[in-house]
Amino acid sequence: MIIDMDECGVCEDCIDVCPNEAIKKKAYSIVINNDLCEDCEECVEVCPVGAIYKE
Repeated sequence: MIIDMDECGVCEDCIDVCPNEAIKKKAYSIVINNDLCEDCEECVEVCPVGAIYKE
């Protein structure tokens, strides 16, 4: 999964919904650990600005 940080508002909704805790906040950005991510796409569905998408 990829996060477009130009679009991301760092609302943290994706962090709250990730079942594998693959998404973390780092300073003023959001980072996805693709080793933990299982591509469930729950973060894609919950992102209010469409900043998360599949590679």
